[in-house]
Amino acid sequence: MSTINDSEVMIKTTCNYGKINENSRSYDVCDEIGGENLLNYKIYKIICQIKSNESIRGIKFIYRNINDGKEVTLINVKSKEFDLIEQEMTFTLEDIIDLRAWVSDNISLIGFEVTTNKGRSQKFGYGNDEELRKIYEFENKENNVVGFNVTADDSNGVTALYAYYLKKRTYAFVLYSGIFSLRIKVKDEKYRKKIENKLSKMSEKNKILYRICCLPDNQFFQVIKYTLC
Repeated sequence: MSTINDSEVMIKTTCNYGKINENSRSYDVCDEIGGENLLNYKIYKIICQIKSNESIRGIKFIYRNINDGKEVTLINVKSKEFDLIEQEMTFTLEDIIDLRAWVSDNISLIGFEVTTNKGRSQKFGYGNDEELRKIYEFENKENNVVGFNVTADDSNGVTALYAYYLKKRTYAFVLYSGIFSLRIKVKDEKYRKKIENKLSKMSEKNKILYRICCLPDNQFFQVIKYTLC
């Protein structure tokens, strides 16, 4: 749960897809940064180690801090096996809005697929139609994945996962509330002049952000609309 402007934003979880046994270990993004800080990070890269035609042996989730842009690995399950296939997906100005899982006869996760709001998809691991598990929370493409919990053990690698998610509109508010606040402030001439006096010393990122907030309404909202689609 995270607090935004004194109102609580409830982050929900899907069911767990796969198998947990006595030797399993849980790898949870929230354990690394605290659940209250989860929305300060965006998923930047997923890297999987795959055993050919079998399962996912290792997995890594790399995030970016939305405040300073620094990359941090929040989940890292690394296999010691040889001859593994590596699969990778990098996310740039996009969010995961769909998730599917493939579970084998012994109820162990063997694959999963993510799809972004820009229409890109990547399947990690394997699985046929009979082993597919659709995740109902994402059937209408109305939610955003913001984190994962992964279960793994030394013998079988990754055996289960579930996702943290929240409504797209809520997520957009959390991400862009600061931009809307800045846009309101720059309409004040004194505030705008104060910023312009410091503009040459700002980072390129902050310069672009300021210029976006100074755009006419139709252009500003087209930029925001593009980032949300």
